[in-house]
Amino acid sequence: MTSAVAAGLTQENFRIRRILPGPAARQVSGEQYEVDFGSPESVAELRQLLVGATGETIGAVINFLGVSEPFAAAGCASGDAALQVTRWSFNVVKAFADDLVAASRAGGGWVLNLTGLDGQFGLSKGGRMALASAGLLGLFKTFRQEYPSLSVKNVDLDLSSPNPLLAGRLIEELAEPDKAYEIGLNSAGRWTLRLTRTTPHASQLGALPLDGDSVVMITGGAYGITCDVAQRLAQLARPRLVLVGRSPLPEEEPDETRGLNAQQLRLHLIAERKASGQPLVPAQIEQNLKRMLKDRQILENLRLLEATGTTVEYHSLDVRDAEAFGGLIDDLYRRFGRLDGVIHGAGVIEDKLIRDKTPQSYANVFSTKVDSALVLTRKLRPESLKFLVFFSSVSGRFGNNGQCDYSAANEFLNKLADDLDRKWPGRVVAVNWGAWDAGMVSDELRKIYASRNIHLIPVPDGVRFLEQELRLTGHREPEVVVACSVPQLAKMVAGE
Repeated sequence: MTSAVAAGLTQENFRIRRILPGPAARQVSGEQYEVDFGSPESVAELRQLLVGATGETIGAVINFLGVSEPFAAAGCASGDAALQVTRWSFNVVKAFADDLVAASRAGGGWVLNLTGLDGQFGLSKGGRMALASAGLLGLFKTFRQEYPSLSVKNVDLDLSSPNPLLAGRLIEELAEPDKAYEIGLNSAGRWTLRLTRTTPHASQLGALPLDGDSVVMITGGAYGITCDVAQRLAQLARPRLVLVGRSPLPEEEPDETRGLNAQQLRLHLIAERKASGQPLVPAQIEQNLKRMLKDRQILENLRLLEATGTTVEYHSLDVRDAEAFGGLIDDLYRRFGRLDGVIHGAGVIEDKLIRDKTPQSYANVFSTKVDSALVLTRKLRPESLKFLVFFSSVSGRFGNNGQCDYSAANEFLNKLADDLDRKWPGRVVAVNWGAWDAGMVSDELRKIYASRNIHLIPVPDGVRFLEQELRLTGHREPEVVVACSVPQLAKMVAGE
């Protein structure tokens, strides 16, 4: 297919440069080059080879990595391939972004990213899915937002369709004037995505599939919105709750600070440092204050859960440690013989624009969500699992400035949910949450949202929605978006 597209564009008088993976940046033949896609330095050398000597303009980039081996293989056994293909692509767009912006002033600046999910972004309910490529969707949606002068499209292909058919349609897509940026292509035609608002009717809601004997594991710790959800499940069904978080289980707070509010705690920490002769470092004091307040909240949350009569376990581990996380799941099955539900809310953010993001930071954010989700697919027993909920984000659905890695990771979870929903008997859903009106949203971020008329999800409403999602019977979608301002988000992404 790559050769057919290149030949078709050459006939249209475009100059083509084909870039293949190799050990270093070098010119192999007239139009063919190699590069170590995993090395930002090698990609930068490639750019010099392409534009440095001749001054050629890079007018367009078509990314075939997601539909090339090994990334085009069905499924995704580990996060290595998913991280590799997105990080390789990240290195490319970061290196060539300025060239594409310059080209956009003369009618260029086209970017086509190709994935091989099923020609309908994993939503066709059938066919093979090259899951490793799924994260590319989020990366390029964010790239589109950060560089609005470019024409960036995600094009998903049904790789079982004839190559000549797909090649011809890809060439047509480059000239397509519409504003759609998510296009599916298969033998049946061209597809676009849209959101449909739904409100569950009472007749669609059954009983919560939990009782006092059930075992539910929740990643994301005993803090924040995952703990709010745990509290609601405890009130409704009193299942055994297994909470997993990175924070160590805090010790009980000493009497001398118990009951102090935040300002009083700050003054206490300052007085302690003065008394011990330590220098007053405001950043260190604020960091210690933040940790103490979080520890206090974790202990209080655990007490509130236990007060419902629910049995609660808290396990401190990093879900990126596949051996430790998988071992915990094995141990739960060994001790209880069951695991009825899982809510996977673990994740980290390290927001930076693509031009400022390092490959190491990208890998940390992406792998925290993706690797742990794949551990779940390997270790859970779907025949007895009633539900698996991935806490995704609207940054996956729409992209978001400064969150290329987080957007990519959440889009991977979305498509993983699509794939598992086809295969597993229980409920599998990725919930693309908008921002909650909770403590993790800073005052500065609240001002930004308010300026864009984007409202936050009240905690009781978010918890109630998830409860409804778990109670749905009959036809259920594996990807849902929950936000208070979906139209505003969609317009912002569309550049309106």
